[in-house]
Amino acid sequence: MRILYYNPTTTQKRFVPFEAIRGSAFFRRPNYDAMRLAALCKKHDFLYYDERIEEKPNLDPDIVVVNVPLNLSRYVESTVRQKWSKKTKIICHGFYSTLFPKQNGRFADSVVIGDIANIWSTIITDMKKDKLSKLYVSNRKDQFNVDRSIEMKYGFTPMLSQLRTSFGCTCFKTEKDYCFENIVYKKFVQWDINKSIEEVRRIQRKIIFLRDDDFLHDLDYAKKLLEKCWRYKKMWILQTKGTIYEHAHVLPFLRDHGVRIMYLKEDWMGDDLTNKITSENFVKEKKYEVDLIHSCRIAFGCRLRLGHKGEDFNFYRRLLKFLMKIKVDLIKISVQTPIPKTDLSMRFQKDGILVNDLTLYDQWMPVVQVPGITPQALYSWMEWLRDRFYSWDSILFRNVLVSPRLGFYNTVFFYLIPNLSYRSNFLEKVGYPP
Repeated sequence: MRILYYNPTTTQKRFVPFEAIRGSAFFRRPNYDAMRLAALCKKHDFLYYDERIEEKPNLDPDIVVVNVPLNLSRYVESTVRQKWSKKTKIICHGFYSTLFPKQNGRFADSVVIGDIANIWSTIITDMKKDKLSKLYVSNRKDQFNVDRSIEMKYGFTPMLSQLRTSFGCTCFKTEKDYCFENIVYKKFVQWDINKSIEEVRRIQRKIIFLRDDDFLHDLDYAKKLLEKCWRYKKMWILQTKGTIYEHAHVLPFLRDHGVRIMYLKEDWMGDDLTNKITSENFVKEKKYEVDLIHSCRIAFGCRLRLGHKGEDFNFYRRLLKFLMKIKVDLIKISVQTPIPKTDLSMRFQKDGILVNDLTLYDQWMPVVQVPGITPQALYSWMEWLRDRFYSWDSILFRNVLVSPRLGFYNTVFFYLIPNLSYRSNFLEKVGYPP
């Protein structure tokens, strides 16, 4: 059976023949679910098609599996049948499919709610019997294995490989309405520790980007994995919650076992930044916490969720100074975007302050109408903050401050390259987040 996995993208990132691939290669990584499905399709002819790096292949497969993000749902609906004939079965999965299966079913032969890899064997069996169901609800055994041959395709980053040791949301209750992990994966599951170690052994690249929602959520698991993988001399990029400081004793261990970039999730800063960043105690606390990470030669990344009541341009100027003062190395900015059908989303909808146009749900375009702030103003303020933080003078100034703590090697590979990659994406106008 011929199976094609189709990963669509926005216009700004879409591949154009005879032109250079757009954006920094550092952020061009294959869809992880496609790598998982490829591992399950060893007996079939499996092909991966990513609009960021290539033209549509000239073939009519038996099955096209489509990843449908919220902001691309309209684009996929209008183009997917133009790309392939009616003989080809279109199977959709992803955030849009899970949240809006009925709407998705209008243009797809089959829709998967939840994790497609966990129910893939059932889909293939039904396909062979010519009894493909209109709707599948993922509830089978958890599947972690991946086929890494897709990572080797020209156009994807040659620097690092991706890995997931868990699926599911580990956020605090206040954060769950913003978390897509909470939508697709209804329960938190971890890979068997021995199997995850064996997967690390097979990875040829030195840098591994851990895609877990919070890799340090289970400290015993994380420490055992890093300790057992020490012999492979890997370097790690991960994200975790702000509660890591309740276990600050583990930071030297993370340094010694190869952690090079640590992103702290939105809970570390919280939402009420308009008042917090004017507090001297808050500034001292955050500076101390950043210094703790830097003292272990680990670059510090921070995730910010903006677009709240009380923000104005002066706030964004103060926020930039605050981020520079506490010596944050990398920032990932998103606007307040409650996921459709969550409690927070329905409350905003009831108040009449939520935009229903799903094409805006890319976590960058404002969808919540904040009193006293126009969406255009909010967008321009966030863009200003992003561009100023990743301007040349900011990168060099922060480099001078942090390089003595990180060391030469870490400064080049885990400070300068990521900073310049963000800057490259913004200059090329390929959209955000990367």
